Amino acid sequence: MTRVLRDYQTEAVDAVYDSWSSSVTRPAIVLPTGCGKTDVIAKVLTDAARAGRPALALAHRGELLDQIGERCGMHDSSLRVGRVQARYNQVGYPITVAMTPTLANEDRRRKMPRPAVVVMDECHHAASPSVLSILEWAGCYDPDHPTPTMGVTATLVRGDKRSLGKVWQDVPFSRDIKWAIGEGWLVPVRGRVVVAEHMDLRRAKMSKAKGDYAERELGEMVTQDVDQIVKAWQEHAADRLTVAFTPSVEAAEALREEFERAGVPAGLVLGTTSPTERAEVYRDLEAGRIRVMVNVAVATEGWDCPPVSCVLVARPTQLPGLYTQIVGRGLRPSPSTGKRDCLVLDVVGASRGQRLTTLIDLAPEADYDSSPLADLPCSECGGFSNAALDRGVAGGPCTCERAERDPDGGRQRLQGPAAYEDYDLLSGSPVVWLRTRAGVPFVAAGERWGVLWPEGGNLRTATTWTAGHVAAQGASLDGVTLGERLPMDEAKAAVEAWALAYDQHGYAAASKSRNRSDRATAGMLRKASGLGIVGAEHMTKARVSDEISTVLASSRLDA
Repeated sequence: MTRVLRDYQTEAVDAVYDSWSSSVTRPAIVLPTGCGKTDVIAKVLTDAARAGRPALALAHRGELLDQIGERCGMHDSSLRVGRVQARYNQVGYPITVAMTPTLANEDRRRKMPRPAVVVMDECHHAASPSVLSILEWAGCYDPDHPTPTMGVTATLVRGDKRSLGKVWQDVPFSRDIKWAIGEGWLVPVRGRVVVAEHMDLRRAKMSKAKGDYAERELGEMVTQDVDQIVKAWQEHAADRLTVAFTPSVEAAEALREEFERAGVPAGLVLGTTSPTERAEVYRDLEAGRIRVMVNVAVATEGWDCPPVSCVLVARPTQLPGLYTQIVGRGLRPSPSTGKRDCLVLDVVGASRGQRLTTLIDLAPEADYDSSPLADLPCSECGGFSNAALDRGVAGGPCTCERAERDPDGGRQRLQGPAAYEDYDLLSGSPVVWLRTRAGVPFVAAGERWGVLWPEGGNLRTATTWTAGHVAAQGASLDGVTLGERLPMDEAKAAVEAWALAYDQHGYAAASKSRNRSDRATAGMLRKASGLGIVGAEHMTKARVSDEISTVLASSRLDA
């Protein structure tokens, strides 16, 4: 039986054909995850093939090629579909599905005839140099006889600086998640904020290339709070099949292990997981043999599991496209399992001052419970909002206007990994600069610490600094001043010169050995545990040392 398109899918295909007939040769359409983008792709491919026009489908993952090939068979089983990927080189077929990393190789392209129609799935990847080389080879930019090309995606945005407008000329058809939920094509969605103690995004580094938080540093924050994340899941989503998104391999492994320790069967899918192993984990999740699948940037595209009814977002992001892909994995209907909605557990933690993408950006009408953030105490007076007091939070009212909430609530504990640097001047240094919980820059040089004190005591507004060093232990700080009212670069240089001269054991030096993956000793782990540092067993030896120094320096210097 021939596959029949939904009304909006037919509209999308017609919009593309109208664009091609009006000299717009590279249109893109946007449809939410779960709304049948693959059917639109298959319809265009099979229409072209039936007309005797060889069609090429591009995708960057094998799972996407599988889906496109299978769906083409549902639309017209008489058409043969070839595959170009790794050892497969099935060229000359009416329809060819090809991996972009494979066709990025010029030798592989030489073995293929030029297509008459090109379709690209997940076309927000199209601005990369490798994909552009394929599109140029396929004639998509031919000034005289351009090859009709269609892009399909759920998110026509990128985090980097490459412009998609140079690839896709127009978006003749677009629908969003809000529309799909309202029309009943996707299930309703609701959200719940989970406050993770170490998720202090003010200290998180940004990746200039990606325009988002750096995965490694964000992963270390998540790793320290896996116990809290699992407890939140047990409280709010224990009866739901769940896909969890994490920023790094280390965080994913730590979260999966924590689920297992809590008696929750969990699977793990990484970029290095083989297709066979991935398929097994996917089957186990769909069958309920595991309750949670933890992944790192794998399940965002090319994976479907309708029974999943909880998305655990342990990967805060500023990118709307990435967040949309993540949330979309839980919105497919699953009538056979009685699925009514999808719960999004957002581990946004202390996100004050950050512009995170959240559920209300995708579905403004969604029930999004962010009360845990509102219930945090004021950073100025320690009081609480009226809404928090109404919910029975113990304490007095906040007396400040528009005051920020204090994620720590005055508790003495570390906010995020120790090596986050707020000033570019502190990077690229011959010594290792750390910061106390309050943000005071210091260098751990054995028995003494080099310190930068802001003039006037305000770290945010200081323009000059006092450079000095203090005793790491003892009743007295025993401070020695190296210079007063100095610009940051001069104060920094004074402390660095002292540290390198004083430190005979190399504690402070930023040596290459710090980049090794050596794990901490048993003694270091015991000390870290005693100081309340969570997740030290997943950190490198150098990182644990930094964490210990930061906790000790915070208790001594911040007072």
